[in-house]
Amino acid sequence: MLRGLFGSDTTTYMLRGALEETSATHREISSRVANASVASTQEGFANELAAAQAANEEVDLQREMVALADTQIRYEAEAKLLQIQYTQLRTAMRDA
Repeated sequence: MLRGLFGSDTTTYMLRGALEETSATHREISSRVANASVASTQEGFANELAAAQAANEEVDLQREMVALADTQIRYEAEAKLLQIQYTQLRTAMRDA
Protein backbone atom coordinates (compact mmCIF):
# COMPACT_ATOMS: atom_id res chain seq x y z
CA MET A 1 0.00 0.00 0.00
CA LEU A 2 2.79 2.46 0.86
CA ARG A 3 4.55 1.72 -2.42
CA GLY A 4 1.40 2.85 -4.18
CA LEU A 5 1.61 6.17 -2.36
CA PHE A 6 5.37 6.76 -2.33
CA GLY A 7 6.83 4.26 -4.84
CA SER A 8 9.10 5.05 -7.76
CA ASP A 9 6.23 5.27 -10.24
CA THR A 10 4.23 7.89 -8.32
CA THR A 11 3.87 11.57 -9.08
CA THR A 12 5.36 12.55 -5.73
CA TYR A 13 8.50 10.50 -6.39
CA MET A 14 8.93 12.03 -9.84
CA LEU A 15 8.39 15.55 -8.52
CA ARG A 16 10.94 15.02 -5.74
CA GLY A 17 13.44 13.81 -8.32
CA ALA A 18 12.70 16.80 -10.53
CA LEU A 19 13.23 19.14 -7.57
CA GLU A 20 16.61 17.56 -6.85
CA GLU A 21 17.66 17.80 -10.49
CA THR A 22 16.54 21.41 -10.80
CA SER A 23 18.32 22.29 -7.57
CA ALA A 24 21.57 20.74 -8.84
CA THR A 25 21.26 22.63 -12.13
CA HIS A 26 20.64 25.85 -10.22
CA ARG A 27 23.77 25.30 -8.13
CA GLU A 28 25.88 24.65 -11.25
CA ILE A 29 24.69 27.82 -12.98
CA SER A 30 25.14 29.86 -9.79
CA SER A 31 28.66 28.57 -9.49
CA ARG A 32 29.51 29.58 -13.06
CA VAL A 33 28.06 33.07 -12.52
CA ALA A 34 29.90 33.47 -9.22
CA ASN A 35 33.20 32.31 -10.72
CA ALA A 36 32.82 34.70 -13.64
CA SER A 37 32.05 37.65 -11.38
CA VAL A 38 34.94 36.86 -9.00
CA ALA A 39 37.35 36.62 -11.91
CA SER A 40 36.17 39.95 -13.29
CA THR A 41 36.74 41.74 -9.97
CA GLN A 42 40.15 40.21 -9.34
CA GLU A 43 41.70 40.98 -12.69
CA GLY A 44 41.58 43.94 -14.98
CA PHE A 45 39.13 43.81 -17.85
CA ALA A 46 41.87 43.57 -20.47
CA ASN A 47 43.57 40.66 -18.70
CA GLU A 48 40.30 38.81 -18.27
CA LEU A 49 39.32 39.36 -21.88
CA ALA A 50 42.67 38.08 -23.09
CA ALA A 51 42.47 35.03 -20.83
CA ALA A 52 38.91 34.26 -21.94
CA GLN A 53 39.80 34.56 -25.60
CA ALA A 54 42.86 32.38 -25.13
CA ALA A 55 40.95 29.69 -23.26
CA ASN A 56 37.86 30.09 -25.45
CA GLU A 57 35.72 29.58 -22.35
CA GLU A 58 33.99 32.93 -22.14
CA VAL A 59 30.98 32.86 -19.84
CA ASP A 60 27.96 34.65 -21.26
CA LEU A 61 26.57 36.19 -18.07
CA GLN A 62 23.34 37.29 -19.68
CA ARG A 63 22.62 33.77 -20.92
CA GLU A 64 23.58 32.30 -17.54
CA MET A 65 21.29 34.72 -15.69
CA VAL A 66 18.40 33.78 -17.99
CA ALA A 67 19.11 30.10 -17.32
CA LEU A 68 19.23 30.85 -13.59
CA ALA A 69 15.82 32.56 -13.75
CA ASP A 70 14.42 29.66 -15.76
CA THR A 71 15.57 27.06 -13.24
CA GLN A 72 14.21 29.19 -10.39
CA ILE A 73 10.76 29.32 -12.02
CA ARG A 74 10.89 25.59 -12.75
CA TYR A 75 11.88 24.84 -9.14
CA GLU A 76 9.05 26.94 -7.74
CA ALA A 77 6.52 25.25 -10.03
CA GLU A 78 7.74 21.77 -9.09
CA ALA A 79 7.68 22.66 -5.39
CA LYS A 80 4.11 23.94 -5.69
CA LEU A 81 3.00 20.78 -7.52
CA LEU A 82 4.65 18.61 -4.86
CA GLN A 83 2.95 20.63 -2.14
CA ILE A 84 -0.41 20.02 -3.84
CA GLN A 85 0.29 16.28 -4.06
CA TYR A 86 1.16 16.08 -0.35
CA THR A 87 -1.95 18.09 0.54
CA GLN A 88 -4.07 15.65 -1.45
CA LEU A 89 -2.42 12.69 0.30
CA ARG A 90 -3.02 14.22 3.73
CA THR A 91 -6.66 14.88 2.84
CA ALA A 92 -7.12 11.33 1.57
CA MET A 93 -5.59 9.85 4.73
CA ARG A 94 -7.64 12.08 7.01
CA ASP A 95 -10.90 11.25 5.21
CA ALA A 96 -10.23 7.50 5.10
